[in-house]
Amino acid sequence: MTSARSPQGDSTALRIVGKLSDAFDRLEGRIRDRAYEIFKDRGSDDSDPIADWLEAQLEVLAPVELVLKDQKKNIVVEGNLKGFTPKEVEVEVGARELRVFGSHRASNTGKKSAATGTLSETVHFFQAVQLPCEVDADTSSAKLLKNGKLVVTLPKKN
Repeated sequence: MTSARSPQGDSTALRIVGKLSDAFDRLEGRIRDRAYEIFKDRGSDDSDPIADWLEAQLEVLAPVELVLKDQKKNIVVEGNLKGFTPKEVEVEVGARELRVFGSHRASNTGKKSAATGTLSETVHFFQAVQLPCEVDADTSSAKLLKNGKLVVTLPKKN
């Protein structure tokens, strides 16, 4: 895994980190807690921990599809992260795996019959992609375009 490094003049560049942040650990804890609640609600006689975990993930995480493109010199991974900012997204590159994590807090202010309120929602996602070959984590780059498109370029190792 590569260490954190600063973007090179591109305001949409993303930091590539060596280990995903504590926020990811907290998110995993929320999934674990929710899976346990599902287990308790269903009753322990009919135990299926994998189904409980998957159901909890569906409730806690927003779906994000990442598309992998195997090019001659690079692996390019793209996805739609509309609504996220570069500060809300973390990318971790391993020799044969890419992990992308994001946490976004959206708030809507609404006015309804003389009452004004703010509705706030936190959206989380986590996606791991197995890579078809080893990549050079130190020369990898990631950017989030203004239209919300994520582009991660992973140079193949020789």
